Amino acid sequence: MNLLEIADLHFTWPDGTDALRGVSLALRKGETLGLIGRNGAGKSTLLLHLNGILHGSGSVRVKGSSVEDWPADELRATVGLVFEQPQDQLFMPTVLEDVAFGPLNMGLASEAARQRSLQVLESVGAAGLAHRAPHHLSAGQMRRAALATVLAMEPELLVLDEPVMALDPEGREAVMALLAGLPQAKMLATHDLDLVLGLCDTVAILDAGRVQARGPTREILADEPLLRAHGLRVPATLQ
Repeated sequence: MNLLEIADLHFTWPDGTDALRGVSLALRKGETLGLIGRNGAGKSTLLLHLNGILHGSGSVRVKGSSVEDWPADELRATVGLVFEQPQDQLFMPTVLEDVAFGPLNMGLASEAARQRSLQVLESVGAAGLAHRAPHHLSAGQMRRAALATVLAMEPELLVLDEPVMALDPEGREAVMALLAGLPQAKMLATHDLDLVLGLCDTVAILDAGRVQARGPTREILADEPLLRAHGLRVPATLQ
């Protein structure tokens, strides 16, 4: 059974923009899928359907059950979404409080939530940030902290929107290494095709709200005519 199944998903914004026009995708346990496409293709809109923030017509199923049948808190613990802007997930006075917020709301005892949060921060290389104010962090530190808030919920599917955007080369490599070591199934939307090449088993091209192609990463990313048709370029490492 697939961990995630999306079937004929449509979504229209209130201004009449058709963001998704019949998207169908599936993701197996342990698989990492790269979602690529030009600006406005619908990538972020699709990700927001996976844990119930948006609801379109069609079907999104997690572990065989429709997202609409899941209790919201259980769904968001199972499908962990890391937003494009990490500050959107950091709102408490300290990083430790941010990371512990989800486990506490799920009913974990205070000390257990604290210990889990400290362990997760250490696992993402952010142990030294526990007592820092989130708004004082660098871009890379914020990304690690935001990822920790999601990992503390122990999700089975990790969904990431532009996970290395605005990072310097050292920070980018660190986040790539971190993501590569995580056991969860992952879906990541990004313009960084070298990131996709390094992390993803499979790739889906989204354009004009539809999946235009899906296949093994190296096969898709080496297909220059296909990429150019959808506003993309072969990554430097394959040229």
